[in-house]
Amino acid sequence: MQDKLNIAVFIDYDNTEIGVKSTLRRDFDVGLVLSALKERGDIVAKFAYANWGRQEAATRQMAENAVQMVQRIPSPRGDKNGADINLALDALEMAFTHDHVNAFAIVSGDSDFIPLVNKLKEYGKTVFVVGGRAFTSTILQQNCHEFISFESLLNVAPEEVQPMPAPEA
Repeated sequence: MQDKLNIAVFIDYDNTEIGVKSTLRRDFDVGLVLSALKERGDIVAKFAYANWGRQEAATRQMAENAVQMVQRIPSPRGDKNGADINLALDALEMAFTHDHVNAFAIVSGDSDFIPLVNKLKEYGKTVFVVGGRAFTSTILQQNCHEFISFESLLNVAPEEVQPMPAPEA
């Protein structure tokens, strides 16, 4: 059995960036996330999913941290589930094809990733979720091995956190 964690990081950038900005009034800092994960093991792969054409500052930040950017092409309806499906499929493929990867970090607050977290755990993988308490599904927070909150990473006091705005209809 491996003692050392070899972590693959999968970032749902659009979801996380919106959540951090709207609830914590801060910019998403991928370096902060990676530093927290490095305390828990070796990061062996890093992927971020977004529509990178409209994220110039973010692309620079990802490149500086050697995060592989996966382009998400939004559907004409503005549907974002394509990124979720790509992220989940890529994570599962890595679980099956890279035996040395024994831990996964999902950086998102989206409850759509609950089945992915459960499946990775079923296959014996350690699962971290990184997100904000205010914008991460409670079930997602409770079902991973460890939830790492942006509030703790940023030393944000509870009274500074804004509620997540209701989705537009």
